[in-house]
Amino acid sequence: MARIQMITCHPARLVASRRIRAANYRAEQFLDSLLADGHEILLCSGSRDEEPSTSASINSDSGRLLYQRIPYGSRAWVSSLQKSHDRFSPDCVIAINYSHCLYATRLKTDRPIWMDICGDMITEQHAHCHRFGTNREMPTTLTFMRQILGAGDIFSACSQPQRNVLVGELAMSGRLNHRNFGYEFTRIILPGSPQLLIGNENRRRHRSHSKLGLAPDDFVVLWCGGYSTRADVDTLFYALEWAMERHPKLHFVSVGASTYDAPENAYTRLLTLIDGSPFRDRYHMQGWQPWEEIPRYYAESHVGLNIEAMHYETIYGTRTRLVEMIAAGLPVITTEGTQLSYLLQASRAAMTCEVGRWDELGSQILRLASDEGLREEISRAALHSSQSEFSFAKTTECLRTWVKSPTMAPDRRPASKTEKLEEVRHRAYALIRRLLWKLMATDNR
Repeated sequence: MARIQMITCHPARLVASRRIRAANYRAEQFLDSLLADGHEILLCSGSRDEEPSTSASINSDSGRLLYQRIPYGSRAWVSSLQKSHDRFSPDCVIAINYSHCLYATRLKTDRPIWMDICGDMITEQHAHCHRFGTNREMPTTLTFMRQILGAGDIFSACSQPQRNVLVGELAMSGRLNHRNFGYEFTRIILPGSPQLLIGNENRRRHRSHSKLGLAPDDFVVLWCGGYSTRADVDTLFYALEWAMERHPKLHFVSVGASTYDAPENAYTRLLTLIDGSPFRDRYHMQGWQPWEEIPRYYAESHVGLNIEAMHYETIYGTRTRLVEMIAAGLPVITTEGTQLSYLLQASRAAMTCEVGRWDELGSQILRLASDEGLREEISRAALHSSQSEFSFAKTTECLRTWVKSPTMAPDRRPASKTEKLEEVRHRAYALIRRLLWKLMATDNR
């Protein structure tokens, strides 16, 4: 078995009593899979202003899991991370999520490094620039991304489209060269479905919703997750209004809020629309809820929604909320765009609709509301998919194979003095050619 240093934010098990982000969920997916294989793991986890809500479950894996909280971004975090590495002496290092891949670049190590970048950070930054009307952060993101791409031995993405982008980014950062021709830099790790503790009686949708005052025969449509730039709240709202007009027992329950601080955002836009609705009493906006409470919402709902606008972040990202919903056996309707949406559609674990088609979404909601047999059929397919192709073990198969015999990328292995001198000459030659191009590529005589 391997000794693995894991650099990440707190996995979901450590922050179960709080709101969690996709990054916490991703950390749990990796940690759970590697522990199940019997590896010894040093979990160096933490984020800015993130305290674990509990550490009771962290030392329960027969001593194979060592926990070291690292206050990333705070004073002395670099030395704390380095000391943990040196004491543990890992066989390999695994960094999970963009920010922690960046933190891993400060580690002095001769061990192979796996870097997981779940979602393309450059297109995410593109959306950030749109939200705030400035490109201020983009140069920093590009610089940090080049540092990450230069420090890893192997990289994982959340989808095939993101993997394609990642290869292009590696090329533009100079990682593709004669020393690594034929080497496979990238892998795909789809988001994985957890094993939720939901009994069969709850999967039959025996609802109470005592906090909301809903009746047992109400039809509950659930949104669970953040409202980011990706969220198409206009399409969501108009579809719900259309469906509510035709189905008097239909209710919308929302767990989540805005993912960014701004006076005007997707969530406040939705709240404004709801405030003017004749059906506003059937909208139940719960805000952020602790992760340990989420399975109850899944069990008490009939259908889960994921409705997004179309832009680059949609195409090159993924949606963790979907694989958690199917793990609860909850039928799902999602807009097309991510690779995950098409995979779920192919396995009949979800229904899909075109981006921006509120009429199509509304019709699908009513179809599920009137057809219990269809809901049961999708629920069975969802549970099967969550326990097979989207299980933690299956989705992390490539990682689990790599840690058995981790190796460095060919171009990150120590170079000879001759090779280093040759690299300096190549850079000087490139600089001279750029200067000549600027001087000669002109119409001036």
